[in-house]
Amino acid sequence: MKVRTFLLFVLLLGGLLLLASVLDSNREVLEQPILLWGDMSLPVGIALVVCLGLGIVTTFVIGLSREAGLLIERGRLRREGRKYEEVEEEYSRGLVAVVEGRDEEALGHFRAVLERDSRHFNTLIKIGDVLRAQGRIPEAIEFHRKAHHLKEDNTRPLYALVDDHEAGGDIDRARVVLGRILGIQKNSIAAWRKLCSLHLSEENWDQALEAHQRVEKLAPDPNRESRDQRVGRGIRYEIAAQRLKAGKPREAAGLLRRLLKDYDQFIPAHLTLGEALLSQGNDAEAVEVWFQGFETTGSPIFLTTLEEHYLQSEQPLQAIEALKRCIAQARKDTLARFYLGKLYFRLEMLDDALSVLSSLDGLASYAPTLHYLLGRIHERRGQFREAAQDYRKVIKEMDLVQLEYGCRQCDESLMAWTPRCPECGEWNSVEVNFREEIPLEELGLAPAPIYTTRD
Repeated sequence: MKVRTFLLFVLLLGGLLLLASVLDSNREVLEQPILLWGDMSLPVGIALVVCLGLGIVTTFVIGLSREAGLLIERGRLRREGRKYEEVEEEYSRGLVAVVEGRDEEALGHFRAVLERDSRHFNTLIKIGDVLRAQGRIPEAIEFHRKAHHLKEDNTRPLYALVDDHEAGGDIDRARVVLGRILGIQKNSIAAWRKLCSLHLSEENWDQALEAHQRVEKLAPDPNRESRDQRVGRGIRYEIAAQRLKAGKPREAAGLLRRLLKDYDQFIPAHLTLGEALLSQGNDAEAVEVWFQGFETTGSPIFLTTLEEHYLQSEQPLQAIEALKRCIAQARKDTLARFYLGKLYFRLEMLDDALSVLSSLDGLASYAPTLHYLLGRIHERRGQFREAAQDYRKVIKEMDLVQLEYGCRQCDESLMAWTPRCPECGEWNSVEVNFREEIPLEELGLAPAPIYTTRD
C-alpha cells in the first residue's frame, strides 16, 4: 500500500469516528424532522445519511468516468503510436528505395504512407521529388503544392516547387515561387543563390549579377577562392563579353581590367580584353595583354591566340618570334616548344619543326598530335613510310592535327577552346588535352581555378 493511500485511509477513518461521536452526542437534534415538500419530512439524521450517500455515489461516478476517459485516451494514444511507427517504417522503406535507385518501389511505399496519413508532410515532398526525377512534372507539382498548403510558412515545399518548374522549363514561374520564398525569408542566401542560378541558365547576366550581389552582401566571404567569389567573377566576365558583342569595346575593356585587377588568374578575361583592344585598333596593346596572360597563368591557349593572330595578319615571322618569346618567359617550356614546332610544320619549315619536336619526344605520355607531326615530317623526308601511313590513318579518323580540348571538371571533349564549358557550365576549366609525363607544375602550368554556377 502506498503511503499516500494509507494516510487518506487513516484520515477517512478518523473523520468517521469524529462524525459518529458528534452524532451520538446530538441524538435529539438528529431526530428532529426536516420538512421537504408538502407533508413529507425526514429526520435530520436520515437526511444527513442520504446526502452523504449521494455525495459518495456522485464522487464514485465522477471518478469512474474520469478513469474510463483516461483508459480511452491511453488506448487512443497507443493506437496512434502504433500507426505512427508503422507510417514512419513505411516512409523509411521508401527513403531506402530512393537511395538505391528503385524509384517505382519508393513510390509504392510513399503512396502506402499517404493512404494511412494523407497529411504526411515529408512523404508529400519526397514523392514529388521522385516524380520530378522521372520527368512527371505536373504530378510532382501537385504533391509539392499539397505539402505547401499544410505548412504555408515552411519553405521546403516552395524550394521543391522551384525545382519542379525549372525542370519543366518554366523559369518564369520558378522565379515567382522564389519571390514567395523571399517574402517569407527576405535574407535567405539559398533563395538569392537559386535566383542567381535561374538568371544564369537564361544568360540574364545583369539580373544574375544583381542577385549575386545580394548573396555577397548577406554572406561576405574573405576567401578569394570561395564558390561565391568564383561565380561572381564569371558573371562579371560574361557581362563584359556581352558589352563587347554589343559593340562597346571600351566599356568591355574597363570591366575586364577591373576583373583582372581583382584576380589576374582569370584566363578568359585576358583573352577577351585582347579582343576588345583589337576591335579598337590597339593591336600592339592586345598582343601585350596576351603575353602578360601567358606569363601570369601559363595557359597554352595564349600560344594559340598569338599564333592565329599573326597568321591571320599574314605575319608568320612575327608568329614565330611571339612563340619564342613565350618559350623564354615560361618557367617550363615543354608546351611552348611544342606549339613552336607545330607552327614550323604549318609553315612547311620541316627541318626546324623536326628539330624542335624531336626534342620533346618522350616528355609526353599522351600527345598524338606530336607523334603525328613527327610521322608526317619523316614521311616527307622519305623515312619510316609505314609509320607515316599509320599516322595518316589516325589523322583521317581523329583529325589529330587539330588540338583537342577538354574540361577539367566534367571531362567533356571539345574541338575548340571556350571560356565556359557548354556541358557543365563552369568557367575557366577548358584546357588543351596534352598529358605530360611530369606534373603540370613542373612545366610551369599551374592548374587554373574553376568558376562554377552549381549549388
